[in-house]
Amino acid sequence: MEFRKATFLKVYTGEDVLCDDKPLYKCIIEEARRLGLAGGTVCKGIGGYASTARGMGRAINTFISGNGNLPILVEIVDLRENIEKILPFLEKHAEHSLVVIEDSTVMVTDYIRKREAERRAKFGE
Repeated sequence: MEFRKATFLKVYTGEDVLCDDKPLYKCIIEEARRLGLAGGTVCKGIGGYASTARGMGRAINTFISGNGNLPILVEIVDLRENIEKILPFLEKHAEHSLVVIEDSTVMVTDYIRKREAERRAKFGE
């Protein structure tokens, strides 16, 4: 078995957080793709809370709207030097979000090897 170091970027935000009139999570994923980051996932939470609300956006009445302003988690994994490429974007646009960066160890599978080869071919690395 082969193992490698990887870095996880996690952005905790909400459905109501916007970036240029689009949900922030969509903008983060688009920017990650543009930068050629290895992979990302967006998960919608079924509940959550923060120590303080972000203002009126948090006060959505679930009885009227049918759903609340649910939490969103964006996770992206890549090498640290690649994760660092998206940090200026997040510093500018994720002002109402929690950004977490964690170093980890991942097991290298055939899927990862194949994706790395495709990435090198596409981005000339």
